[in-house]
Amino acid sequence: MFRFTIFGVAVEVEPWFWLVMAYIGGGFYALKSNSPDAYMGVLLFMMAGFISVLAHELGHALTGWKRGGGSVWIRLWAFGGLAYHQGGRLDRRNRCAMILAGPGAGLVLAAISIASLYVIFPAPEAFTRMLYYLTYTMIPHEYMLNIFPDDRPVYGFLNAMVWVNVWWSILNLIPVYPLDGGQFMDQFVKSRKRMHKISIITCIVVVVIMMALQMTMGLIFFAYFAYTNYMGYREAKY
Repeated sequence: MFRFTIFGVAVEVEPWFWLVMAYIGGGFYALKSNSPDAYMGVLLFMMAGFISVLAHELGHALTGWKRGGGSVWIRLWAFGGLAYHQGGRLDRRNRCAMILAGPGAGLVLAAISIASLYVIFPAPEAFTRMLYYLTYTMIPHEYMLNIFPDDRPVYGFLNAMVWVNVWWSILNLIPVYPLDGGQFMDQFVKSRKRMHKISIITCIVVVVIMMALQMTMGLIFFAYFAYTNYMGYREAKY
């Protein structure tokens, strides 16, 4: 267990977090190819994933703390991250602000990463590279290496930062409990059974899309969320 403190917030990072980040970043492909470039791509993605998930949870934690959420701490685990609050009470307005602060922090990081391209590389070269960053979501292959032979760490890291923070922020806003979108929905849907039912239906739709796109990790995540919401639906009294 890796522990540290940032901005007065205690953070715990479980080993499973790194394993999942390595898998999403192409760890199996790197082991199969045994290529230094592939390993570099995985490490860059893990670094970007760690910074991004931590920033997301800090958005929740610091916003909740500032608005009266009590003591806070963060845990990064296999399914991303969790921000815990204890000893405080938030009204619906402040709770909604706390919920949206996570994806908001991710989108700010994405904007910073995009802006960095225009600082590091001159236009129109930066615009050309930006198109590749937005469309290329795997680790570098030979075609990309031929385009950017001298800047592999730079474009690999920025590519991962843009991809993680844009797409993960969007996925987090899907109305599936306990994702941020589901927690936001929970502030307005009075019936717990209805909230879980909406989450289950949404999960089924997302799982079908993930199967069509052959996105294994996303399929596992939303299948798990569908199961937990089904159990929550059965246990809910209203």
